[in-house]
Amino acid sequence: INGKSSISKNTWDVYFDNVVVKDDSVEAVKIPTLTDKTTVDFEVALNLPGDFYEFTVDVVNGGSIDAMIESITKEPELTEAQAKYLSYTINYENGEQITTKQLVKKEESVRLKVKVELRKDIDPSDLPDVGDVLYLSFTVNYQQADENGIEVKDNGEWNFEANGALDTIGTIVTIGTEKFYSFGTDGNNVK
Repeated sequence: INGKSSISKNTWDVYFDNVVVKDDSVEAVKIPTLTDKTTVDFEVALNLPGDFYEFTVDVVNGGSIDAMIESITKEPELTEAQAKYLSYTINYENGEQITTKQLVKKEESVRLKVKVELRKDIDPSDLPDVGDVLYLSFTVNYQQADENGIEVKDNGEWNFEANGALDTIGTIVTIGTEKFYSFGTDGNNVK
C-alpha cells in the first residue's frame, strides 16, 4: 500500500487596524491608539447632553485560518442609574449586534463601531452629584472557525471580484488591502 500525505503550514493573525474617528465627535483626551494591534485605548470627557465620541476599527484576519468569535466580555455593565445618562455601544458598522460564532474569514476584515454618548434626553435628577469616571472595557476573543460560524452580512464594504458589478454609488470597495470610495461605475469598472 503506497500513500502520500502533505501538511500545509497555517498562520493565525487576527488583529485591529485602521482606527477612524467620526468627524463630529468631541475632542478626545486620548485619541484611540493601538497597542500590539490587539487593544484599542482611548479617553474622552463628555460634558454636555448629546456629546459623543465614535470611531470605527477593523478586525483583520491576516492569517490562513477562518476565525470566529469565541466569547465577548463587556465590563462593567452600566448600572441602571448610569444608563439613564450614558450610552456605550460596540457593534458592527452596519449596526448589527456582535455575537459569538460570527466569522472573520481568512484574509478578510469586518468593521466595528464604538460609541460612547452622553444622552440628549437627560433628566437633571439622573445625573451623578460628582463627575463619573468610568473605566469601560470590551473584549472579543477569537478562535478557529468551525461549521457553526456565522457570516456577518453587509458590513459596510463591498469586496470587488473580477466578475462583480457595483451598482451603488458611495460604496467602499476593497481590492486586496486597498480601499476606495466609489462615485460612479462603467460596467464592471469602478471610477
